[in-house]
Amino acid sequence: MHWPPDHPAVTDPALAEWSAGADSICPDAEVVQVLRYVPGRRVATRVRTGGSEAVLKIFASPRARGNHRRLTALAATDLVPSPLAVDETGHVGLMEFIDGTPLSADRSPDAARQAGAAVRRLHDSGARLDREWSVADELAQLRRTAGPQTCAAVEEAIRRWTPDSPNTSVPSHRDCYPAQAVLTSRGVRLIDLDDAAMAPAGLDVGNFTAHLIKDEAAPETVAAFIKGYGEVPAEHASWERLSLARLAALAETRHGRPDDVDKLLQLLR
Repeated sequence: MHWPPDHPAVTDPALAEWSAGADSICPDAEVVQVLRYVPGRRVATRVRTGGSEAVLKIFASPRARGNHRRLTALAATDLVPSPLAVDETGHVGLMEFIDGTPLSADRSPDAARQAGAAVRRLHDSGARLDREWSVADELAQLRRTAGPQTCAAVEEAIRRWTPDSPNTSVPSHRDCYPAQAVLTSRGVRLIDLDDAAMAPAGLDVGNFTAHLIKDEAAPETVAAFIKGYGEVPAEHASWERLSLARLAALAETRHGRPDDVDKLLQLLR
């Protein structure tokens, strides 16, 4: 396939090493739009291939193979992009492009209710994913994201809000927030499941409501998401607080947004 000269698949050495894998799974693809680029780690590109649009992901590590397996395991839910192909190295994957309006752009109560129902369907699907994510894993990752400005608040949040480990885990998105829930003609569908795993249900629910709170969504929108989900996990408040702490840490260490750090720390208090 043809890459524009300024595309990360050409300019980023960590990704360019594996970009030839796209030729084996979609040789006729044309680049439409770079959707997300994390330097040195991954790039997701909207492409046109075989008369339709798809998402082509290139990873510096061989994550595409596992993503393909997990999307395949969740395909029966009709909530996630259909997996289309993965190259033999496991670094390049192709999946369905979900066209619609993300809830980050439509924060109406009705859209939020549909998103809550979609997350509940994912959790209740009975799918079995091939990796686990525990409370301990989440706390370790939270500590890794903290910087000098947020480390004390992160430790305080962990001390106060660490939830009990649940007896069961559910198929989870693990990066569940409004931009990952897309309102389509077929209802809300979930995208970007690169981190999907068997995990506590409260993680997805708390993360979603924490993002709504951070983005100053109307209280009725938050309530509608919870209503759509149904009975929330008992540890929902704890997961919400831990998610606010993680968002504060990421605002400091990944995004360099000190105003957001202050705002999120205030919300956490």
